[in-house]
Amino acid sequence: MSAPSPAPSPAPTAAPATEAPKYKEEALTEIDPRLQRQVDTADKAIDKNSTYSIEICMQILAKHPGCLDVRKIMRKAQRRAVSAKSKGMTGFLKLTNTPFVMKAGSQLKTDPKGALETAEKMLTTNPQNVQAMQLVGQAAEAMGLWKTAVFAYENVREVEPDNVKNLLALGSVHIKSGDARAAVACGEAILESNPGNGEAQALIRQASVAITMDKGKWEEKGDFRDKLANKDQAVALEQQARMVNDADTLNLLVGQMAEKIAKDPENVNLYRDIIGYLKQLQRYDDALEWVRKARQQPLGKADSTLEKLESDFVVNGMEQRIAQLTEKLAQSSDPTAEAQLAELKKQEREFRLQQSKGMVEKYPNDYGFRYQYGTLLYEVGQMDMAIRELQLARRNPKVAHHAMLYLGKAYRSKHILDLAEEQLEQAKKELALMSDLKKEIIYELAQVYRQHNKEDQAMAEFKTLYSVDIDYRDVAKVINEYYEKRSKG
Repeated sequence: MSAPSPAPSPAPTAAPATEAPKYKEEALTEIDPRLQRQVDTADKAIDKNSTYSIEICMQILAKHPGCLDVRKIMRKAQRRAVSAKSKGMTGFLKLTNTPFVMKAGSQLKTDPKGALETAEKMLTTNPQNVQAMQLVGQAAEAMGLWKTAVFAYENVREVEPDNVKNLLALGSVHIKSGDARAAVACGEAILESNPGNGEAQALIRQASVAITMDKGKWEEKGDFRDKLANKDQAVALEQQARMVNDADTLNLLVGQMAEKIAKDPENVNLYRDIIGYLKQLQRYDDALEWVRKARQQPLGKADSTLEKLESDFVVNGMEQRIAQLTEKLAQSSDPTAEAQLAELKKQEREFRLQQSKGMVEKYPNDYGFRYQYGTLLYEVGQMDMAIRELQLARRNPKVAHHAMLYLGKAYRSKHILDLAEEQLEQAKKELALMSDLKKEIIYELAQVYRQHNKEDQAMAEFKTLYSVDIDYRDVAKVINEYYEKRSKG
């Protein structure tokens, strides 16, 4: 009797690394033609029945979450649906969305698709909800849907163009989606207002490495290190592409950058790098020295950003010494140190005021400088001059609402309460989202109403703050005292 034939070996299981991803990005043309026709119907129905359009898109995205074309149509429908609603509902919408924010946040790791769907429901209620947009981006990242993540963070950018955290997230997913040049633009946008931002510098380096690798087609066969003529260059590029936070690495990079500047002394971008590292290390005196060297170069002489950095680092150095003296006095009394501290504070205040005045005189049409000068004048009590500068500063859209806040404060200090109300009410009306700035404007407006003996209007503003942020300043105390008084009366 012959031996039984051996059982056939089971087919080898594919390695996890080669498995097809659970989610994938799809063009509209790649999905079922019947669904394509539904999407076309949804797109055409936006103006007449946006709710119907949203429902169709939601159903399709449940099966095809990576179809960005459908998500874009749905976002358009969401905005159309809410545009007809009362603008006064903004605070309420944010408040009622809180449970959804918590739910989606908890879903991110275990069920990113569920988190994505929850975030979209929030946006159906309020398409301007930044938290919901961020959740869409985070969920899309967790699912490997890089283009969807880009779309989400771009939505955030429309509402908060200066949100540094969002710009960094946007730049990161741009690299992953294959658009490293757009990532460089994100980093540069941050550096325009904050030249020493180390994370933005690292993002640009990482994107630059990606661009170089793409040019050399390093993704093809072979180790990319072997494709560089100088292997040390590969190591340096990798180091610079990573976030640099520890002091040892930063000090090492300072030394490397100083060597590069010695070989290319007119390259102002190299100076920006070393200045950024020194700022992270809080070596303000050294940073100041390099700023001054940069301003001696042909492209640095007319650079107003470097000019501002020079005065900033002088102030930073003074503030550092003030902090050191304050800490020393906290440990033990020292009349000499107390006198030094008082003198240093005076010098710091006078220097900031003088430098700011100089920038306004040199760049009279830069209303950002006028805003800085106006706030400093307010702080030292020169109200008429502060009002003049702040009125001009309103012409700069980036600082207009901040300037209106300080104008309200300045008018209030001069007891011109009707003008204070006018500025603060207008600023409040123009800010749709309940940001930290809007909270401060509302709080200041409540104080003006109180000073103007408009107690009911003041309490209405305090209640607005209480309904969105119970911990804001002394709002809870004010509200509690108000209701205790009413219950006794």
